[in-house]
Amino acid sequence: MATSVANMEASDPPATAEMDYETPQSLNVVDESGRDFGTAFPLPKSSFRRVCPTSRLILALMVFCGTLILSVSILGIQGIQFSKNLQEARRGLQNFNKTVKLGVGSLKDKRNSTWWKLATLEKTLEQENDQLEKVKERTQSQLDIIERNTRTLHCELIEMQSNGSKSGCCPRGWLTFRSSCYWTTQSQETWEGAKRDCENKKSHLVIINSPNEKVFVNRNRRTRFTWIGLTDVTGNWKWVDGSLYVLDPKDWSEGQPDHWYGHGLGGGEDCVHIGDDGLWNDNHCSRMFGWVCEMELGI
Repeated sequence: MATSVANMEASDPPATAEMDYETPQSLNVVDESGRDFGTAFPLPKSSFRRVCPTSRLILALMVFCGTLILSVSILGIQGIQFSKNLQEARRGLQNFNKTVKLGVGSLKDKRNSTWWKLATLEKTLEQENDQLEKVKERTQSQLDIIERNTRTLHCELIEMQSNGSKSGCCPRGWLTFRSSCYWTTQSQETWEGAKRDCENKKSHLVIINSPNEKVFVNRNRRTRFTWIGLTDVTGNWKWVDGSLYVLDPKDWSEGQPDHWYGHGLGGGEDCVHIGDDGLWNDNHCSRMFGWVCEMELGI
């Protein structure tokens, strides 16, 4: 008995580390005819299938597909909402465009109406202006007639008071303005020569005392440059009757009077004449210009 136990222990192979692993089961392979091809072993599983079994892969695919479907659904809903918003925005824009067009049309109508009214008003004003000018001309003509008649009566009164020794009217060929008579000429003389001619006519070179008189003289002078009775030979600006003249820049051309010495005629410029522009300029007294004489009526 002891011998048989010892033999059995001797017959058992020794235990090794390999015995710890599971030995794969053998498979008998038999074909259709029943022939036995012996023992076969199952194919070993790949590392991927060990890590990711088929059930897990299918589950992951299902989760992915579900997520994809959900995302597409959400995007579809958002797209529908966006489409609705876009349509609403388009309708709003169309309504806005209609409103703007109506507003622009209304503004154009109002503008055309305003222009028409302005054109009508302008035409009316022009007509009124023309009528006023005609009335003004008729009134001025009547005033001139009244002034001439008044002057004639005044002349007759002066002659009656002086027993015919004094005339209250301007001599023939002289112009009348306010209470003075004016002689204009196309002849040319130096300032001194013009002064003497006026004195010979019982008058003097014109003395301009008002803007209206200045306009009258400018309108009736007959030469391009015309001497007036103003000089500063004594160092001060004086009229020929000895009255002082206060310098007014509005009377003079730009930069005048300048007492220019570059003319080569000797001395400065001490005598005054009216220029092309109706303004005054000091010049050398020896220049040859036209002139205007003035005679007060003493009215």
